[in-house]
Amino acid sequence: PLAPTEEMLASARDALPELPGQRRDRYRDELGLPEELATQLAFEAELGAYFERVLAEARRDDHPAAPGREAEDAAGNRVEARAVANWVTGELAAELREAGEEDPGRVEPGALAALVGMVQAKRVTHGAAKQVLAELVAGGGDPAEIVEARGLAQISDSGELEAAVKRAIEANPEAAERVREGNAKAIGPIVGAVMKETKGRADGSEVTRLIRE
Repeated sequence: PLAPTEEMLASARDALPELPGQRRDRYRDELGLPEELATQLAFEAELGAYFERVLAEARRDDHPAAPGREAEDAAGNRVEARAVANWVTGELAAELREAGEEDPGRVEPGALAALVGMVQAKRVTHGAAKQVLAELVAGGGDPAEIVEARGLAQISDSGELEAAVKRAIEANPEAAERVREGNAKAIGPIVGAVMKETKGRADGSEVTRLIRE
């Protein structure tokens, strides 16, 4: 019999299913995921398959989770993949446990991709997005419609946010004084007051900047 050629061997290798170890390496090397995250998604087959479906939706040129993709480079793609992976293994997994569910497919991949894209585009805060995710797990739906119906869009009016920060400082004079004295940890109650008033619609880093200012 003829010895197999390199081409035949390569074809045979390509026909084999991807092993978990190979999948982990691909997630790590091509998508830039941290080793631990890549390993979890590679060896938990159902979760990994769902992650790939969400990522495929997020990377569609016509998907709302992929704004400005024509200008993205490899680094941008890695950040996007990590964001999707974090939501799949973190927030979604936690919300499913809370609801007594196990199947990640309870949330349509396109819906989660859209939600992650809205967070990245700063259309909603992380906290507001978690509220949307809870609704998606409970009964599905369109993330953008849920955000609009519940008034969860991130505050874009700087004047509105500055006014909320001012009220929070006035309502927490002791904490404000400690911040002025250099106690950075004292800023917590003021930030909390702003987030409570805005129902989680304020960007936390911007709130912190305004308070310090």
